Amino acid sequence: MTAPGAHPFAGTDLDLTGRAALVTGASSGIGAAIARRLAAAGATVALVARRIGRLEAVAAAITGAGGRALVVPADLTDPDTLDGLVDTVVARTGRLDALVAAAGIAPHLPLATLDRPAFDAVVALDLWAPLRLLQRARPHLARTRGAAVTIGSVDADRPSAGAAVYGAAKAGLGAAVVAVAKEWTDDGIRVNQIDPGLIRTEMAAATIAAVEAAGVPVGLVDGPGDPDHVAALAHLLVSDAGAFATATRFRLDGGALATGPFDVGVGATRTAPTSLHPDEPS
Repeated sequence: MTAPGAHPFAGTDLDLTGRAALVTGASSGIGAAIARRLAAAGATVALVARRIGRLEAVAAAITGAGGRALVVPADLTDPDTLDGLVDTVVARTGRLDALVAAAGIAPHLPLATLDRPAFDAVVALDLWAPLRLLQRARPHLARTRGAAVTIGSVDADRPSAGAAVYGAAKAGLGAAVVAVAKEWTDDGIRVNQIDPGLIRTEMAAATIAAVEAAGVPVGLVDGPGDPDHVAALAHLLVSDAGAFATATRFRLDGGALATGPFDVGVGATRTAPTSLHPDEPS
């Protein structure tokens, strides 16, 4: 275990010692990076995803570095599991200071072939699950005057070909975050969203390979980004350093939307995941 004050953020407004965080999609990619970062700042982190083996590997990395982690396997598309998740975590941690909703899917779904089951699968995990978790977390976050962060996507503003449903879900989530932050102001709960651009994750590997092969620029700085870039911003937003941030969508894309030419689906192809239920966002 990390002794109090032993981590690099001790004594700063990024210190999370004594606090508890719940991170979904924590088995890989952005979610795993966020979980590691919060644990490195002193938080006890509940790792939530479906893939138990991967969750255990992330937990082992955290505890091996002196941090605290709890493995909480869960399928967020199961209504009963979703409804009981927050209380299950708080029963083990004793409190909740931060909720990070990073689980999501981004299948390639052209409108011509879109059907209702595929539509429902995206909306269930990318929109309903984070909103339901926010609902269930509210009383616990109110007690600690905590913070919540959802992981969106730049597809919310400029969706790629084949990302009509994914983009719509992420845009809806971003709008909801602003509304919820306003609703919960009196509770002292801050709510924000991070909208990453192209990030080096397992889920984005095929897209990145196509973009790099085509020589398509992805932003104003060298990219694609790294999951740790997203984790650093999430850490700030749930810490005291982010005390003035709420009701805001933070675009984190290396300036890609500002430059214009990059578009997955034009010069590159978004590929469908092997499963409709990976634990990490694209």
